[in-house]
Amino acid sequence: MSNFSEQLEEIKSSISSNTNKSFAYSTLLYLQEQSSSSPASIQTLAESSPSLIPLIVADVHEEDEEIAAQALKCLGFMMYHPSIVAIIPVDGANLVFESLVKLITMTRMKTVCNLGVWCISIQQFKEPVIAAHFHSLLQAVVHALDNPMGSLSTTFEAIQAVMRLAVQLGEKMRDLSHIWARPIFRRLISLDKRERDMTERCLLKIRSLLIPPSPDLSKIVAKDMNKKLLNGMKDMLNHGLKIQAVGAWGWFIRLLGSHALKNRHLVNEMLKIPEHTFSDHDPQVQIATQVAWEGLIDSLIHPSILPSKTNGGVDGGFEQMGSLKKESTEHQANGFSKSIKLIMTPLIGIMSSNCDASVHLSCFNTWCYLLHKLDSSVNCVLVGKLVLYPFFEAVYQIDPDCKSTWLWKRCIDLLNDSVSEKSKDVDCDSSNLASRHLSARTSAHGASAPGKCSWKQHSIKWLPWDLCQLDFFLRIILILINQASKETLSHEKRRLAYDASLRLFRSVIKGVQIDLKNSSTNYNDVLLCLNTLLEFLKNLCVENSEGIDRNELHNISLQLVEVVSEEIEPAILGSPLYKVALDLKYVESLRSSDETRRSRVLGLCNITYMDMVSPIVYLTVLYFSVMAQTTLNTPKTDLTPEAMQRYFKIMLSSYDPQEQIIVSIGLLYKNTGPSCLKLWTAIAEALKDYIVDVKNVSSLKMDNKSTYFAVCDLLIYPFIICFCHEKELMSANICVSSQESCVLQQRKLKLGQVIEAWNSLYGSLCTSQFEDSTTNNFSEDLCNTLNGWLTKYASMYESANEPESSHADLHLGIISFYGGVMICILEKAQSLESSPDESQKRSSNNKISNSMNSCLTLAIRILNLLQTKVGKDLPTDLHVVSRLYSALAHFISHLHLKQDILSVIEIISSLFLEWLACLPMQDESTNHQFQLLWTEMLNCLKRSQPPVVFDSAFIKLQAPLLEKTLDHPNPAISESVISFWDSTYGEQNKLVYPENLLHVLDKLSRNGRINLHKRSPPLLERCDSRPQVSTIPGKYRVNATNYTCSKRIELVNDTSNHTKHEQMPSSNLKRKRLELTEHQKEVRRAQQGRARDCGGHGLGGIKTYTNADFSQGNEDSQDSQELWNLESILETSKKS
Repeated sequence: MSNFSEQLEEIKSSISSNTNKSFAYSTLLYLQEQSSSSPASIQTLAESSPSLIPLIVADVHEEDEEIAAQALKCLGFMMYHPSIVAIIPVDGANLVFESLVKLITMTRMKTVCNLGVWCISIQQFKEPVIAAHFHSLLQAVVHALDNPMGSLSTTFEAIQAVMRLAVQLGEKMRDLSHIWARPIFRRLISLDKRERDMTERCLLKIRSLLIPPSPDLSKIVAKDMNKKLLNGMKDMLNHGLKIQAVGAWGWFIRLLGSHALKNRHLVNEMLKIPEHTFSDHDPQVQIATQVAWEGLIDSLIHPSILPSKTNGGVDGGFEQMGSLKKESTEHQANGFSKSIKLIMTPLIGIMSSNCDASVHLSCFNTWCYLLHKLDSSVNCVLVGKLVLYPFFEAVYQIDPDCKSTWLWKRCIDLLNDSVSEKSKDVDCDSSNLASRHLSARTSAHGASAPGKCSWKQHSIKWLPWDLCQLDFFLRIILILINQASKETLSHEKRRLAYDASLRLFRSVIKGVQIDLKNSSTNYNDVLLCLNTLLEFLKNLCVENSEGIDRNELHNISLQLVEVVSEEIEPAILGSPLYKVALDLKYVESLRSSDETRRSRVLGLCNITYMDMVSPIVYLTVLYFSVMAQTTLNTPKTDLTPEAMQRYFKIMLSSYDPQEQIIVSIGLLYKNTGPSCLKLWTAIAEALKDYIVDVKNVSSLKMDNKSTYFAVCDLLIYPFIICFCHEKELMSANICVSSQESCVLQQRKLKLGQVIEAWNSLYGSLCTSQFEDSTTNNFSEDLCNTLNGWLTKYASMYESANEPESSHADLHLGIISFYGGVMICILEKAQSLESSPDESQKRSSNNKISNSMNSCLTLAIRILNLLQTKVGKDLPTDLHVVSRLYSALAHFISHLHLKQDILSVIEIISSLFLEWLACLPMQDESTNHQFQLLWTEMLNCLKRSQPPVVFDSAFIKLQAPLLEKTLDHPNPAISESVISFWDSTYGEQNKLVYPENLLHVLDKLSRNGRINLHKRSPPLLERCDSRPQVSTIPGKYRVNATNYTCSKRIELVNDTSNHTKHEQMPSSNLKRKRLELTEHQKEVRRAQQGRARDCGGHGLGGIKTYTNADFSQGNEDSQDSQELWNLESILETSKKS
């Protein structure tokens, strides 16, 4: 170190003595370079600098260029190194700057001038030291920029010095920019590439000082533009330097600043430059023009002309601060609009043209820069109208191919950032709105903002929007959806657009809900908002543009309706305070057919065009109209029943279920196409889920009968569809072409899911005991109505021509559908009948019996139709017949009351004969179920409570059925009937047999297969036991019947008191016999004689008057005769 210090001392000595200065400065420069890596050496050098600087400063003015140059290099090192600068005293610094200024302005040596400017460009003195010499230094630098030697290197060093001073004294440099900037920016039109490049690099580094420009600088630029700059740019264009020319134009227009608004003529002349380059076919020229266009944005968009930072206002964001400033405000708004239109015109043109993706990207970046410059005014309505909407519209008109998909995504993300800003914190109270605005502004400058909502590092200050911007967002979403619905778009791109639009729409609706929930939002604004939303959805749903995929469009339309129903509270959508006009053409075009109009249904078909309804009713009608049109026009639609079911379930759970049921079913009845069964299935499943979830249908049981009848109509609807569809097929004269046959085949009903949904809904209704106390039982009312529709169906079928096989299959499918539903009704009815409380309930209430009769009547009607199909000998699957037989058997097995059983017998007996005729045409399984049904019907008669009296009147009722079944060829049928006879009629002692049964009973009795009546005890047993019996034996009465070949024999029971019988002596019988008249005795002797004749030699079998009629007039006579005959027989037996 001592050696280093000694060397410094030697250098000082040599410089001061003017001996070998060149070597001395060379050595000093070497030592400075070596000390850079040694802190100790630097410290030593710094300590020596106060004594060295005066010597060096003196030598910079040396006429010897080499010595002066070496001295400036050594001085520059000392001015650059912070450790040395810190030790240099103020006087020394003053000496240095004064010397340099003098040197730069006075020297004629190019190298010395360059090094002098270089020293200024690298110096590290503190601001106060520099500020003391600012003007002199600036003068020296400006002199160096336009140096008299014409040295480009000197200019370069001067530009570096400008950049250094700009860093150290920014405000001072800005104030005097009109002095030093002029010799810089005019070099932009130089034909020398090096000069242009170094100028542009300088302007980029000091841009913050120049933009926005000071008024003085703008005036200087405007003056130079008229004189030289404009012509210079035109010359560059002529020389093919289009990129350089438009780049210079960008800087010039920036430097014009606010002066550009005052000098329209100059600006118009300048705009001819980018007008030429915007239309150039070279993508590089177009991109350069986009970048330069940001200069116009800097010039025209500045805080003084921006609209108010609030979102609302009828003036698009410009504040009204009193009538005195109204004219000024209008002028300001007009000027702002013109500036925005000027900026946006070429951008929209670029985005709408078929340019390279790189050009579109540059255009997008320029547009984002505009949004950044607009600051928070980007949220005002006017900006949305002039800046956002046109650009999004232009972008979404581009088919999103592989090159432009990224642009779609960026615009969607940017728009989503804007929309979701409002719903970031949905729990935030409206009173904190101002603080939320402030936080939004702050976050826009934060680290997270550029990564989320900014491009090219330009943050965009989105603020929470309000309802006045709703229309703008909806228009953007509509454009996106319409573009995505084009048939030419691939499925992948379509899903991208639909998913994005759905995400945006949900964010918008969440923001709407915040404002609607805000108590500061007045009634008119709420109603206007609701009408805007409904109008948007209506226009979307009725879109009829060519080239649109209607199926996909309907799909997204339904999803948007669901979003509104889910996100906006039911207290608003279902409120009676908000009424909107039902202006849907779909409602106006609907006409209920005569078959579907039911006068008893209160309100089902009362919704008409332009009715004032609640928003939720409007949404329901709109949703239904889209589904109906989609299912009718495009049977192969992608609309899933699950989605429809989910929507209707939300409606039932969140809103008035009665209103939703009545409206939905009323609309359903105005659509009778076969495809509408999809709608029915969705509604039925939703209602079933709702009933299961709430586990209580009290909300549907009101004094108003509309809901009750509406639910009944919902269950009847599938039958009406079957009826109407079959009628259509029958009246078509049986398809005349193969093409029609194909269409009919495609529209063939798939009733399996419908049956399942019907059974599920009906079961839940029965379980929840859904009924109207003022009307019939629910099942009864339903069955009666179904029976009425089935009557219409049967009459139509009978009057129609015989269908061909295709129609026959469909016809059978409909009847099978009836059968499947009937099985469900019977199963639910039997579960009710089997409940222990139901019998007691029926004893005092006739509704249940009526319901049972209605169910049976309907079941029998359906069976008859099925049997008719069998009779037609058509190829059929009769599985439903077997199941229906089984269901009827199980239903009857649960009957116990005599009233119910007799009703069943009365209903079924007359039809059993027809069913018996179908047995040969049915399969074994079906016949087996029929036999079980027949057996169960017989068994229910035997278990009746109170018991059924199997007398002559009842046998007369059963006679036609017994005639066919007692001797039926099927043993299972005949044996069950014979067993039934033996246990019922065979136990009776007196019966009048109908004539049509005589031949059957005669055959079976002679074959010993049947017991006609209850047999009396053997005569010997009766005689032997007579003294021991405690009662008088029964008497026989033999009455002549209407038939001459038969007599009625009945056992006559004595009605006397039992104790009286015990006290009556047996001699009374003999006394009674002695009291016979003489004529009666004579008749008795004649009869005894006839009996003897019959024993071996009399005229047996001769019919006499007495045989036929005598005993009818005197019962005692017959009784005495019987007793006498018994004694005679006993005596005869003893003798033998």
